[in-house]
Amino acid sequence: MGTERLRTKIEEQQAVYQALKAGDSGTVCYKEFQNGEWGTDDQNYTNRLRLAYYLLYCHIEDEEAVAFLFGEELKDRERNSFQGIGSTLEILTHLIRKYNGDGKYAGLLERAKNANFDCACGYDPDGQMEDDFGENSLLDCIYLCREMKYWDVMGSLVDEWKENIAEWTDPNRRALIDFNTFLGRDAENERLYQEQLAEVLSAENSSMRDIISGYKNMIRHYIYTCDHEKALCLCEKVIETTDYGQIRTLRLFKDILEACFEVTANHSKAAAGLWKWAKAELQKVPQSSRYGNLYTKGIAAAKAMDDPYGKQLEQEYEGFLTRFRR
Repeated sequence: MGTERLRTKIEEQQAVYQALKAGDSGTVCYKEFQNGEWGTDDQNYTNRLRLAYYLLYCHIEDEEAVAFLFGEELKDRERNSFQGIGSTLEILTHLIRKYNGDGKYAGLLERAKNANFDCACGYDPDGQMEDDFGENSLLDCIYLCREMKYWDVMGSLVDEWKENIAEWTDPNRRALIDFNTFLGRDAENERLYQEQLAEVLSAENSSMRDIISGYKNMIRHYIYTCDHEKALCLCEKVIETTDYGQIRTLRLFKDILEACFEVTANHSKAAAGLWKWAKAELQKVPQSSRYGNLYTKGIAAAKAMDDPYGKQLEQEYEGFLTRFRR
């Protein structure tokens, strides 16, 4: 069973644990770095998460190690730009509570509760974690692999999971699309998106929102894989065959506009008609309802088409940024 491969990977953390006990905490201590547009992050977060799962599932009783890791995790929760709670803190909370009978770690637990906005809202200092690895289903193990970034094991587990699916439903397809994206198997998603779209088009009770959402997902897949010719064809099909006016007030309509702008910017020689439609529709959208991506993608499309309207959009975007910064 593939799940045993994950158990083995977790047990391999024994070497990291032994290094920590020998005084080498370099791979699991808090190590701040600037993660591009995401801001302050911790280079060792995943390493610390893997070790926390090792302590949990292998039933390692070590107060000193747990307290140390808890303190390092708090540094990340307090400084991370993304904030969040995370499984590492939840696991370590479960473990440290075993040693908190006299309240010696009450201060750490209180500090965790106040570490950031997400912790203040959702962190449970009395939280419990299942410590029996055998209680995890195959699907649970896939998510554990993704969380701990064990991509090789995750791939084999996903293949095993697919073989056990008796009937493919929309939730199953969505899950597989998500797994394929994480594993870099994007080519396999084309068929899944096509099946989703075909299913919604054939269903008698499908709303216009469902139908256009199905097209949008397919279009975004082609944009992501840089197949702008196919994306263009589907954008044109949405315009020609759907009553898109029904979703004009929804965010979904702006998602379609964004996709049309991206296709235009990357396939300008063939997208003149698409740009004409998308430009006209954007002009109908009140400036109060526009947002950053809609502007930046619209500007890129206008520049690709050498349309002076791009200058107007740039001016409006500057005004938008000025208002946003206030």
